Amino acid sequence: MTYTFRKQLVSKDKYSLKCPYAMTVEYITVHDTANRASAENEIKYMTTNNLEVSYHLAVDEEQVIQGLPFNRNSWSCGDGSNGLGNRKGISVEICRPLHEDGFLYEQAEENAVYVVARLLHQFGLPIERLKKHQDWSGKMCPNRILTNHKWENFRYRVQWVLDEIKKGNIEAPLEAGTTALKQNASPAPATETFLVEIICDSLNIREKADFNSKIVGTVTRGEVFTIIEEENGLGKLKSGAGYISMNSKYVKKRA
Repeated sequence: MTYTFRKQLVSKDKYSLKCPYAMTVEYITVHDTANRASAENEIKYMTTNNLEVSYHLAVDEEQVIQGLPFNRNSWSCGDGSNGLGNRKGISVEICRPLHEDGFLYEQAEENAVYVVARLLHQFGLPIERLKKHQDWSGKMCPNRILTNHKWENFRYRVQWVLDEIKKGNIEAPLEAGTTALKQNASPAPATETFLVEIICDSLNIREKADFNSKIVGTVTRGEVFTIIEEENGLGKLKSGAGYISMNSKYVKKRA
């Protein structure tokens, strides 16, 4: 899967409203939009209104669009005019959390994993500098991730991609747009990829293809994931987060 990256920056005559302060990046903050809109619509809304609300990137299932320069602050974290979230962090909005087609959000979230990892790499930041909106102001955001108790899973996936970037197995530039390992990075999976839908309330993600392996996260009913290979009755998640059971009691293959 790939995404298209482009810039649609706010006009400089709105800097005093949207991004008045120069910024040295120290954090990457994750949000979601709490609506159904695309990245195109989110950035257009932000850059054209006259509200003191702004964010650097919007990510959906196909596009990553930059609306603010990375060397300017945003008003997105709710921690005040001198807050570290507002003044020292790049804000990434994940789109489609309330869309009727839940698969669109899952693709947007997967794109966001790669975007965030690439930003951490670009600015030389460790995973500890990855924050959620909630960390700055207490707001339940990114709502979809927090509601499903998936923040640690999201963080784990970002760390995995960041590690692969450092190894040279995934392209580093944000503009690259690919969410795949380079061809020489690892053997191709023995089976074709496919989608599965979670049909139980909660299903563990295992670190390795072993039911006794460490639990590194959970997935919940209604979520849809791409499986790139099967081993020992478990399926490997495309995101790199780990493995889930392929038992038909817990998952349903989607056409």
